[in-house]
Amino acid sequence: MATQIIISNNDYIKVDDSFHIEWAAKGDSMPAISNTIHVVIWNTLPGPNEIQSKDSSTGNMTGNTSLSATSDAVGSTTIADLLVWGDIRKLQIEEAQTAFATAQADDEANGTTNAEGKSWIDYDPHYS
Repeated sequence: MATQIIISNNDYIKVDDSFHIEWAAKGDSMPAISNTIHVVIWNTLPGPNEIQSKDSSTGNMTGNTSLSATSDAVGSTTIADLLVWGDIRKLQIEEAQTAFATAQADDEANGTTNAEGKSWIDYDPHYS
């Protein structure tokens, strides 16, 4: 299970302070995050673990909610659920990237063009 996650709602997700996921690549099983949440921070870096909230109609910040345990709620899910999801999504993306690299290598070795014009996204059945 991942130990750290930062979710910048509708922008990106960072898993374990090293794996960056663009919002479009979040996949089809990400737990729902309300549009009133700006950022979720759960990590070991200096600063608080928190949910930064916003007014969804103006984008203005409305306050922060401290997080102290993986059982703390983020809307209808928990930090623990987000960590598990983040780890699974990271593995799914890595598997798709490996499958794409394999397809490219097969094309090069066999003179085929099966991977031509494609990217790892085409090998990810969970891409959203």
